[in-house]
Amino acid sequence: MPGKMMDAPSQIIQIFGFFAILASAVLILVRLMQLYIGGKAHRLRIGLEFLAFLTVAYLFAAPAAQLVGIEEAGRDIESAMAFVWWVCLAFVINTVLRRFVWEGVLSDHGVRRVPKLVTDGVAVALYALAIMIVMHFVYEEPIGAVLATSGAAALVVGLSAQSTIKEVFSGIALNATQALRLGDFVEIDGVYGQVFEINWRSISLKNPHTDSLYIFPNSVVAERTILNFSEPTGRFKYFLHFVVELSAPPELVIRAIAEELENSRYVRRDPKPDFNMMGFTERGLEIRIRFFFDGDDPWWDAQNEVCMAIWSAMRKHNLRISINRRWMDSRDEWVELAGNVETAASAERITQSLRVNPLFSELADADLAALVGGARSQALNPPACFYNPGDPPNGLYLVIEGRVGLYERDEDGAELKVESCGPGALFGIGSQLDSTPRRYLAQAEQYAIVAHFDEGVVSAFLKDNPEIDAALRTHLEKRDASRGDERAREKEAWRRAIHQGEKARLSEEIRRGVDKMLSKPIFHHLFDHLVSRTRHEDLLTAMMAGAAMVCAARGEIDDAERSYLRQALAEADLLRHVDIDHGVTLFDGLAKGLDSEGGRERALSAVEKCRTLKGGEQIVMAICHGVSGVHAAPTAQEQRALAAIAARLGVSADLSTASAPSAGAPHEQTGGVTS
Repeated sequence: MPGKMMDAPSQIIQIFGFFAILASAVLILVRLMQLYIGGKAHRLRIGLEFLAFLTVAYLFAAPAAQLVGIEEAGRDIESAMAFVWWVCLAFVINTVLRRFVWEGVLSDHGVRRVPKLVTDGVAVALYALAIMIVMHFVYEEPIGAVLATSGAAALVVGLSAQSTIKEVFSGIALNATQALRLGDFVEIDGVYGQVFEINWRSISLKNPHTDSLYIFPNSVVAERTILNFSEPTGRFKYFLHFVVELSAPPELVIRAIAEELENSRYVRRDPKPDFNMMGFTERGLEIRIRFFFDGDDPWWDAQNEVCMAIWSAMRKHNLRISINRRWMDSRDEWVELAGNVETAASAERITQSLRVNPLFSELADADLAALVGGARSQALNPPACFYNPGDPPNGLYLVIEGRVGLYERDEDGAELKVESCGPGALFGIGSQLDSTPRRYLAQAEQYAIVAHFDEGVVSAFLKDNPEIDAALRTHLEKRDASRGDERAREKEAWRRAIHQGEKARLSEEIRRGVDKMLSKPIFHHLFDHLVSRTRHEDLLTAMMAGAAMVCAARGEIDDAERSYLRQALAEADLLRHVDIDHGVTLFDGLAKGLDSEGGRERALSAVEKCRTLKGGEQIVMAICHGVSGVHAAPTAQEQRALAAIAARLGVSADLSTASAPSAGAPHEQTGGVTS
């Protein structure tokens, strides 16, 4: 009995000793294979070749041993070959996981995101499983003790690293669902920010307004509601609540604010803001306005514009935002403000402003008094307008305080700023002189107080002072002549803004569609890699070939174009399992090949590869449009290259002309005369 009791511990020690010997042999074999194979690209191929060789050798080992009369040694050789075969199989599986999962599906542009602890742990588990299979099925050793000990060890490790494992698996779930991506603007647990970093333990948000960095564990994010402002499009939608007094007609309030926002600069005009009456409160009627704007940058500008539009609408229609007047001992705020405006636009102040202008500096006080006596003060807040294109002439305007912008709409629908009028500047006199409808949109850029001179008063004044009439006409002729170059610059800036907006829209479309187009089970990806026809590689080659043709048509390839391609692939999250540097290398090589004879046709053939992929043509054209005009609006040569690519793909080469905000540096004017 004591002898039997001693047999069990000694047997366990022998089993663990045998396991340790096999583990050491595995370590040596794997290390030798890694040293022999070297590069990652050949590791899988050579591993499969070696596995096939061992399979054939194992099948013929026993017959060969019988043939030469060494059956006993043949059994040992057969067992050793079976051991090496299982180790090689574990090596191949680990290589497949490393290449197609850790550094493939779960990577980000060639950068492995899975922690080394996880990858190494999986590798150890594979080799340990191979050793136990060999012990049990090849050498017929009992492995119950090893499994029990391994289970206990795994339980201890799991409990000690419970939080780490929880974060890792939460990170895997978040990456699999792609609830958020780098660069997305999101709100998590009431905290707003841009996704700054995603790793396998935490997610970092950077608030662009406070420059603060918030770090959330993956498990916390996985359990919270995520509000993603960047999906499904980069267009943001936000809301603002305000309360009006019960005396304010609700329909008039909504209509008045909507009219003020018709000429907004930051709030999108399409889709228009919408209004909801939330109900009655103890202070009055609560109204919510929901508005759209383009991304995070204009957020506060758009919200400011909405607040100013509400203020302007309330004042224009003598409506009142609800406050507790009894507690604040408040009077009628509009009456008080009207008095302030009258003081700012007094007759003395208007006369001083006119005297600054050279055209009126020589006039007698009596002559000016006739004009000033008919002036009426007017104050507006952005984005309110003094008049719109097509309005009948109703006199002229003199800026007392603030700034007023003049905008012209051309045949393409571009709204171009042609003037920025500061204190002392006259505007609106062109249509007054010619008795023609208003040509420009006159919009308050700042809170502006102006003096409005009635049409009849102006006509009488010019009739009594014909020299002023002639001087104004001469001045306006010179001013119109000088505006030609300014309009051209503004139009060019508008085209660039349109082009940039279209590129952003195309990137959003690619971002939404590329994952769906490329999504297949992992074994499909593995098969694609093994037959050297990866869908990622085909699409990447087509994109870089098209981009190379467009850039080469403009001239020499430069870093700005390479930078755009890097940014497009990274920010739009295109082909996130392909190394960006590899894409840029393809681009450079294809661009150089265009110099040789037949290079253009080879590039077009490469572009055609995308036709085998659903939606590939649109993605390639989007990248080509994006890289065109990196330095300015697309040139004629770039347009011809785009047309050639579109013809080969059988799609349209046109770039849609969606609306975009006006852009360009306004001409600053103070104390001048403007039509």
